[in-house]
Amino acid sequence: MENRSTGLITLGQIGLGSIAGVILVSAGYLFTNNLFLQVIIGDRIQHGFWIGFFTLAAFLLTYGLGIAGVAYGVKRVAQQFGQDCNLRHVWQGAFLGPPTLAVLIMITKLDWQTLIESMSGVGSLQYQSQFGFHTLFRLLILVIRPIASLLSLPVFLLLKIGLPPELLYIISAPIGGIIGYRFDWHRADEKPTESELIS
Repeated sequence: MENRSTGLITLGQIGLGSIAGVILVSAGYLFTNNLFLQVIIGDRIQHGFWIGFFTLAAFLLTYGLGIAGVAYGVKRVAQQFGQDCNLRHVWQGAFLGPPTLAVLIMITKLDWQTLIESMSGVGSLQYQSQFGFHTLFRLLILVIRPIASLLSLPVFLLLKIGLPPELLYIISAPIGGIIGYRFDWHRADEKPTESELIS
């Protein structure tokens, strides 16, 4: 019964967090791109640095709004089921969810053999022979490759069955938020502050 309740909470958090995140990301994109960058900035600024600066600011604002929507969605569902949920930990997990997914997707598309061969021309022949650079690099790949493949296996299978990467990115933030507050081992022994108890 407890497992069923946990499953319902998790599904609810993913659902509400994803919906809230998409709504706020869409609103943020409409504001930053359609209003701020195109109407307010428009052709008034031509310098590449400032264009890049304002584009980065618009992206960070849009991303921040999306993460805020996800975090409050996850927290709201947890509260409805009577669970303690630290908003700061949800925020941190949700913030790291999409970048983590991006790395896992990159690993699924990585050609390990090409990576090894591309390192064959790195460094001088004397350096390579003296320090065994290629041998060390190959051994490192032998250790890293199975671990990376195992970690990226769920993402690989989801992409293999045809799940759109965009959908994975949408649900990666609430999943990260859930992990952030449920599996916060390094803070398990810390006493909660007054602000954390209130939140």
